[in-house]
Amino acid sequence: MRLCEIFSVPPRRSARRLPRPLAFKAQGVALKFPARSWSGIRCDDGAVVIAMREGDVQLGDEGCSCLLWAPLAEGAAPWVDRPIRQERLEHCRLAVLHGGADGLLLRGAGAEADPYELLALHVEKLGGEYWARWGAAARSMPVPPFAEAQAERLHEARIAA
Repeated sequence: MRLCEIFSVPPRRSARRLPRPLAFKAQGVALKFPARSWSGIRCDDGAVVIAMREGDVQLGDEGCSCLLWAPLAEGAAPWVDRPIRQERLEHCRLAVLHGGADGLLLRGAGAEADPYELLALHVEKLGGEYWARWGAAARSMPVPPFAEAQAERLHEARIAA
């Protein structure tokens, strides 16, 4: 069984995989740092779109999950790309407020994705980490009742800015 079948991904419109930046572009996401960003905001609807490596996905009885962001460990290397980490953290926070995000699954050494294979992610904060869940795990998670109202206020503030 292929991994995308396990994830219950919608049928493909295109069998063509694109490099990460082009997959985001096909989804209508203008990346802040095109060569380095792994998440962004779709222009037409304000949805968060997050890329995840296939190898980072954890399969379990309750569905699938992937760590999206975690605090740096004590003594982390000084070369860590701090602007990209901050950007990913902001997108994780937005996804929690929106009640979810769309996920692009990056496959292979070239980290390519089919931009029409989107995963409906439930993003949650556990301790200091942000996790994406989908499949049975996401269906069992309630959306916070205030999330929709907060997301709308945030979207209006972003438009006004």
